[in-house]
Amino acid sequence: MESAVTPEAMETLLQLFIGKYGMFIIVFMVGIIFKDTVNNFIDGLAFVVGNDFNPDDVIFINGRKARIVRIGLRKSIFYMFDKETKLVIENERIKEFMMEKEIPKA
Repeated sequence: MESAVTPEAMETLLQLFIGKYGMFIIVFMVGIIFKDTVNNFIDGLAFVVGNDFNPDDVIFINGRKARIVRIGLRKSIFYMFDKETKLVIENERIKEFMMEKEIPKA
């Protein structure tokens, strides 16, 4: 018994499948490839957009007193008081640091 599927029919089926679902497949593949990049961007964006920390706030990073100099889209810059140095942290890595901010006294 021979198969009823001819090479021409198989080619037509493949063209229909790729035409109908091709964009979905491409977006899915790109999403898998850039998953970490997208996650890092979202983490950094949450720090930038959030109102918990703002430029010129005096905070504590892992117990060290610091002042937020700039919050950018990819990285943030802090002035560290104890050693009078600049600390640059990529925003997606901010969650790795323990950051504290004093609550203003009423």
